[in-house]
Amino acid sequence: MPDGAHACGCDMQDGLLAPDIALRILLEDAAPVAREAEVPAEAARGRVLSRAVVAPGDLPPFDQSAMDGYGFAAADCAQAAAPRLGRRIAAGDAPGAEVPAGQAVRLLTGAAIPDGIAAVLMEEHAALRAGAVFARRPPRPGQNIRRRAEDVAAGAAVLQPGLRLGARHVALLAALGMGRVHVRDRVRVALLSNGSELDAGRGLRDSNRPMLAALLAGQPAEVEDVGLLPDDPDRIAAALARAAAGADLILSTGGVSGSDADHLPAALAAAGGEVEVLKLAQKPGKPLAHGRLGGARCLFLPGNPVAALVGMLTLGVPLLHRLAGMPPQPPRLLPSVLAEGFARQPGRVEYLPVRIVGETEEGLPMVERTGPAGSARLLPLAAADGLLRIPAMLGTVAAGGRFGMLPLEGLA
Repeated sequence: MPDGAHACGCDMQDGLLAPDIALRILLEDAAPVAREAEVPAEAARGRVLSRAVVAPGDLPPFDQSAMDGYGFAAADCAQAAAPRLGRRIAAGDAPGAEVPAGQAVRLLTGAAIPDGIAAVLMEEHAALRAGAVFARRPPRPGQNIRRRAEDVAAGAAVLQPGLRLGARHVALLAALGMGRVHVRDRVRVALLSNGSELDAGRGLRDSNRPMLAALLAGQPAEVEDVGLLPDDPDRIAAALARAAAGADLILSTGGVSGSDADHLPAALAAAGGEVEVLKLAQKPGKPLAHGRLGGARCLFLPGNPVAALVGMLTLGVPLLHRLAGMPPQPPRLLPSVLAEGFARQPGRVEYLPVRIVGETEEGLPMVERTGPAGSARLLPLAAADGLLRIPAMLGTVAAGGRFGMLPLEGLA
């Protein structure tokens, strides 16, 4: 991966690489981890399927009543008759013998529909008099009956590989009687920070590593904390080599901006890895390095915390998802309207911390900036509901303009 090998004039703006091209570069040779496991379905939330789930049976497994009511035969539906009330069938009861015309059955929600019943009249539309069921509204054939296999037919592939399982998927697996599923192992992430200046005794503390560890806790990853490394090329190279022995992804912040105290790219090369330094048309988060060491992918993010977070959300999370076996997607942006306009220097895509202050007539969130822009300012970031994405070539950002917002709730 020689520096600049992927860049062409159409991808560059003032010598900077467009963020979408950088994402394509990061993903182009990334492959999902090959390891997989078989886990109990009820414990599979957050795991990524490695094999398709095929339904072993129908769902529902039999015709059943969709509500509490009365089952009518087809002839009684057509004649608007008042059939005599026969037996009662609750959920879990056997349906029993076929029901003849002229007789109705009491059915509770989820009860099996016996042969001969063509419709279920909801109880609010029925009146009982002298042992007969009178319909206030005539039942229609098929009404209020859940048909066998109307949701899922046996043999259907209901969940596909690459899907990250949520509670709704666990519900489907349970309903189908799927006790175990095949999933990919979580991505093994070696997480480190770099910078001799990050010394609590000097009043500077490492906020990036805790921030990224918290973000990764909600991802299909297991994290090894490599720690804070000083600006020592040999120690960095040795730490990278040790991390690569067991990691799928080495993730770091700091040490990539290009000063004489920034050693991560050179240390990766010294450890025997491949490295490429990228300069992105993105603010914050212009400097970036990526590469490979043994079987581990490497992603080195900027050292300032807002820049590190923006780089992780826009580039690191899609890379992690590719390694986890998920379809990598750029961040989903929520359409939002800016309450107050401002001027900016065009040329780079910019992400600004914003809070939601209201709602437009269209139901879109109205947002405002949480404070002065700055890649090291944590208070505006902590007060933000999202990161507003400003297109690269826009200089005047008008009040009332519609922009995409990257929501932070559930992510960071």
